[in-house]
Amino acid sequence: MLLLTPYGGTAGSTAGPFYWAKLLRLAISPGLPGQRARSTTAGRRDPRYVGNRKMIGSLASRLAVLAWPLVVTASCAIAQTAPAAQDATAAAGTTIWVTTTQRLKTKVYESAELSQSPILVVVMHGDSPSEPPTYQYTFAQAAAIAIPDTVVATVLRPGYDDGEERSDGMRGETTGDNYTPEVLNAVAAAISELKARYRPRWVVLVGHSGGSAIVGSLIGQREGIANAALLVSCVCDLDAWRKHMQATKGGKIWERPVRSLSPLPLVKGIPASTRISMLVGSDDQTTPPSLTIAYAAALRDRGIPVDVTIAPGLGHNILLEPVAMDRLKQIVSTTGAAQ
Repeated sequence: MLLLTPYGGTAGSTAGPFYWAKLLRLAISPGLPGQRARSTTAGRRDPRYVGNRKMIGSLASRLAVLAWPLVVTASCAIAQTAPAAQDATAAAGTTIWVTTTQRLKTKVYESAELSQSPILVVVMHGDSPSEPPTYQYTFAQAAAIAIPDTVVATVLRPGYDDGEERSDGMRGETTGDNYTPEVLNAVAAAISELKARYRPRWVVLVGHSGGSAIVGSLIGQREGIANAALLVSCVCDLDAWRKHMQATKGGKIWERPVRSLSPLPLVKGIPASTRISMLVGSDDQTTPPSLTIAYAAALRDRGIPVDVTIAPGLGHNILLEPVAMDRLKQIVSTTGAAQ
């Protein structure tokens, strides 16, 4: 905020328009400050010089007053540069590298205002076989804007490249072969570091497609890693999914043995207090709704509350659809009410 002083200057400044008028008069008037007026040979002051000096002084005062609004405007612009730069940085996200046995990239987006214990949302992208998984950054940025007091962190899974940087590790063939214990350990380490950094009051994990397989396995394998999870287009039963993909895509590659973990057998390890929301498109040909329905049934058999949404007319890549953000808002709200 700009405060004007009684002398026409600004708070924290020493110069108002009259100060600048004085400097301008000294700059354009003949002689040095304090120099006596020029005299004629008769020892009298030259009236032409005195008149010119008065005219210059009047002109300088007028110019200073006219220029002063420009000075004030420039001061305001300079004062606002730092906050604007901070806002731009926040919108672009902050990259944090997590190093354990592997070096993983995380990109973090924050709400405009954060408490000492914000909500932490961690987003896990899918297998993304044909392009860099940058869509998770778009989702995370939007979530940080839409949900107050929230830190939304994305994890670039081991071996993946986002077009700018690459996380260490093996990406695999995107056939369900990269949900291994090593991958889960690396992702869990990244989540632990984010929790230590932000000290959240609760944690929500979001996984899309192959990312949902990792999230589903983590909540079943590591008690206390999160309070809630949103599983979108879920690869919840790895064996059933690989058989489905072989039937629809074909190829011997789907018959190769993998070391990946599957969420379905790990349901028994999920704490009953964990809140889970599931979203799948009715027209999803990659992870059909039957996978989501079977996993939800297993959760209910264990007494774990689950909310299932089958979105009419939507396919597989739905993380950026409005319904996905709605589901995230809902699970954040219900998790907060339960704490």
